[in-house]
Amino acid sequence: MSNAENGMKSLEDVKRDMSRLYEEVRLGQTDLKTAGELANITGKYLKATQLEFAKEVFLANRGGQDVGMIGHDG
Repeated sequence: MSNAENGMKSLEDVKRDMSRLYEEVRLGQTDLKTAGELANITGKYLKATQLEFAKEVFLANRGGQDVGMIGHDG
């Protein structure tokens, strides 16, 4: 299942969202407090994703599964 199918954003999606948010702040369309809160939420999302991947790698290494295939459909 792809990231889009399971509702998760890719790193590229997050980068694009943060760039858009930065531009909105720069243009005065979003206030700095809101942008800071969104950036904080994004950081937590990225950390959770990082920990999930680390868990998958750890479990794969314990079971002898090829780490390169984790998260791939085919």
